[in-house]
Amino acid sequence: MVLQHHFTWQVLFRLTTATAFACFASSGAMTQEKDTYLVTEFGATADDDVLDTQAFQKAIDVAARHGGTVRAPKGRFITGRLQLPSGVRLFLEEGAVLQGSADFRDYGQGRWTDSFLFAENAERITIEGPGTIDGADCEIPGGEEGFRGPHAIRFVRCRNVTIRDVTITRAGNYAVLCNDSEDFLISGVKFRGGHDGVHAQACRRFRVVDCDFRTGDDCLAGCDNVDFEVARCQINSSCNGFRLGCVHLRVHDCRFWGPGEYPHRITIKKGKPRTNMLSAFVHFAPTDRNPKLPSDDWLIQNCTMDTVDAVYLYDFEKGVWQTGQPAKRLVFENIRAQNIALPLRVLGDKDRQFDLTLKNVLIALRDDRADQPVLDIAQFGRLNLENVVLQNSGKQPVLRARDGREIHLHHVEAKPTNPQPFLWSNVEKVSQD
Repeated sequence: MVLQHHFTWQVLFRLTTATAFACFASSGAMTQEKDTYLVTEFGATADDDVLDTQAFQKAIDVAARHGGTVRAPKGRFITGRLQLPSGVRLFLEEGAVLQGSADFRDYGQGRWTDSFLFAENAERITIEGPGTIDGADCEIPGGEEGFRGPHAIRFVRCRNVTIRDVTITRAGNYAVLCNDSEDFLISGVKFRGGHDGVHAQACRRFRVVDCDFRTGDDCLAGCDNVDFEVARCQINSSCNGFRLGCVHLRVHDCRFWGPGEYPHRITIKKGKPRTNMLSAFVHFAPTDRNPKLPSDDWLIQNCTMDTVDAVYLYDFEKGVWQTGQPAKRLVFENIRAQNIALPLRVLGDKDRQFDLTLKNVLIALRDDRADQPVLDIAQFGRLNLENVVLQNSGKQPVLRARDGREIHLHHVEAKPTNPQPFLWSNVEKVSQD
């Protein structure tokens, strides 16, 4: 029943997004045939320390009026905040670096909402590489956690947006922050350092494909989202791969690995840089955001995980930023996870709405953390394991479950052999074969 539901929403989501992305793909092709506006013709000069904000903004405004393309040639250009209107295409050539100012005052008034590139109530925007957007690690004194600066790119109530083939590095805060926006394609983007890679709040119909995340904070984050697909991505973080709240999420053909190549920025400030990757997936529904939607209908397929602390974490009672809305249905299929430090741990809500399916899954704890269960779940509806291998030291059960409605085990193997591999209590129905 769960897989059938996934099939239904995937078909509808693909049909909807195919139509939407076809529209703004054709729109992008049209802009390439129209006028191109070279920023140097508007007074921008490469490889100096003079702000080119006015030159870039004038080129952007002119291009938007005529449906054209703003082109930045090879070289380093420094600007402050740039506003992106509807219909603009920003193209960064090979070797072009659009670098943010090191002075936070060039982005606004030192507020958390400040950003390098900004669009509000806009549509049909394209940001395209192969050049680089460099946030210069700009900080705001007294900002979030005492130092966080402007976001690299921020969208508010925008639609039909493409970000393709650029590198986003050293963002002062999030690399891409989206609020109440829809129909986004983020493709072939490299995220390096900074904080969160893509942070989406109350967004709809996002595709993130062929991207390479190597971030100091979460790779993908946010809550109250609907219809997200993440495919063929590289996921490396010194925090979490996904700290996400979403209804209808499909993640497939992705590689997760730790430790993080870029240290967690907060721990750097504290003088104790941390690089361990905390979890591949974490439920995210912080109470202080008043989330409206649960996390529901997740399908994670054809992924590998290596040297990540946990595969998935959810604690509805005491979990950090997890108690605003529950998580419900989650399916892991064709997953190989090794060198894992913590159990896949779930403490669901009192109504036991959480259903978990593992199908064709291997989870192996790393040697120095192997004396514990691999899967620890409580307050759940249905637990379904099919063709699953769970590996620990053999000194503890590989599965510990309590306070659930139903457990179904089909071809579940504990490695090494354990006389009591499964332990459950207060479970209404158990079937095992």
